[in-house]
Amino acid sequence: MKVQDIMEEKIPYVTVPGTRDDALHVMRESGKSFLPVVKKGSKEVVGTISERNFMEKPEESQIALLMRRDPITVSKETPIKELVKILLENNLRHVPVTKDGKELVGLVSVSDVVRKAIAMEKESGPIKDYVKKELITVWEATPVPVAFKIMNLSRVNLLPVLDDNSNLSGIIDYSDFVHLSEVVSEEKVSSISASSEGTDWSWDSGDVFHITTKILRLPNKPIKEVMTKNVETVSELTSFDDCAKKMRKFDLSQLPVTDAKGNLSGLIRDVDLIRGFFKI
Repeated sequence: MKVQDIMEEKIPYVTVPGTRDDALHVMRESGKSFLPVVKKGSKEVVGTISERNFMEKPEESQIALLMRRDPITVSKETPIKELVKILLENNLRHVPVTKDGKELVGLVSVSDVVRKAIAMEKESGPIKDYVKKELITVWEATPVPVAFKIMNLSRVNLLPVLDDNSNLSGIIDYSDFVHLSEVVSEEKVSSISASSEGTDWSWDSGDVFHITTKILRLPNKPIKEVMTKNVETVSELTSFDDCAKKMRKFDLSQLPVTDAKGNLSGLIRDVDLIRGFFKI
């Protein structure tokens, strides 16, 4: 199997020069959280841009300053095993597909590998050895801005949410925060002044600077009001292909894992799924 067998060919993209608003408009219209960036007037790939770039640099408005430059690309003929190696070794979720290393012809992702390759397999064995046991969770009464800070500091893309009895009550992911956020301008006043010393005369001078910056604002409400409550789960004995099928059916990249009693015991990510599947 090659990249051409699982890639998306008709994909949205943005151009440089361009603005944050241009990229956000394309993302909202297409439902995509990741876009290739091409040079205006051509389809030459010069970068990529994602929702995380917006969150990390709220003060930037130009795509050229937000995007990741000179991205790794693959061709239609790249074998899936080589693609998986590129994704895992470079910690990537998406890779532009190009012709002659320049012209954009498609996009391939971790999700494509899971939903179009692994989900097609049968009797692929249980996921138990690849379940992530070290979890970062939040209490459902945690304020949204605090939960976002926890997610950023932990470098994770999803947080399981626990209720007062420590039971799984929901999940919230990075895309949820993007949709909840707004970029606002904040003005600060800074002054520099100087005065003389002496008894016969004195003078005073001062300058006032108005500094305007853009910040990211999130609503100050508890996570339980914005989280996804109907949570799909799997067990450690779920097979790779069944787990992939569930991710495909519900359009998910991660699934909480529960034990025989229904208690949260871990998390399986699509990257863990392809790592384990191709190792086996």
